[in-house]
Amino acid sequence: MIDDRSKKNIATLHRQVQPLATSLIDQAVAQGIHVKVISGLRTYAEQDAIYAQGRTKPGAIVTKAKAGYSWHNFGLAFDVGIFSADGKKYFGESPDYKRVGAIGRSIGLEWGGDWQGFKDEPHFQYVKGKSMAQLREAKAAGKDVLA
Repeated sequence: MIDDRSKKNIATLHRQVQPLATSLIDQAVAQGIHVKVISGLRTYAEQDAIYAQGRTKPGAIVTKAKAGYSWHNFGLAFDVGIFSADGKKYFGESPDYKRVGAIGRSIGLEWGGDWQGFKDEPHFQYVKGKSMAQLREAKAAGKDVLA
């Protein structure tokens, strides 16, 4: 069963990514992993605010992507969180992220845990052969970024 927070975040994603996020959660839950989608589409302003963290704002660096350079800005990426069975305790680190990563790969998503250097185990994105420049151009023109 998908929780309300996940449903809300999934609804922000591109229509082609929504069923992938839903499938990822359904398959993880079937394996006994309590996962939620904790982030979906981000505006450029939201991305810049996150990018500032650990640089010009307090906190640890959590992204290397400025606005317009994150798949989140186009509704093509989402982050998940692993939670306790009652859904109240969030686990920032858990071996279950690797299991969820395998599910994501199996349904055609790129998993941030596979990246060299900056690993981002909660992150999934749907690339579909598009470059960041193509995505920015389509968004600026008001077009479907995956068309």
